[in-house]
Amino acid sequence: MELDIKRLEEVWTADNKKLGLAQSLFHRLGGVDPELGFYDTYLEVENFEYGDDYYVPTDFIKGRDPKTGRVMLSISLQKVMERTWSRLPDFVAHGQARKELLPAA
Repeated sequence: MELDIKRLEEVWTADNKKLGLAQSLFHRLGGVDPELGFYDTYLEVENFEYGDDYYVPTDFIKGRDPKTGRVMLSISLQKVMERTWSRLPDFVAHGQARKELLPAA
């Protein structure tokens, strides 16, 4: 899927909960295996309400809601919270990523 996400766009879960604001993308430089949870690209979502930033694999981006312009995820807030997506991914922490700043809206 072609991603056309702008910086500070709202990111919403499948159950219509605001996760936060889009910040940047992190592209893994190797070792991609979705079955093991090693996704290619992650969207950094800044969140003030829950007190964490989230790193959501772009595989879970459903698209943009044409009425609201929101970036929509294909996963519920509960599922996001059950995963370790509020931690900086290891591949980013170990310098095995390319950071892409999102363009301004």
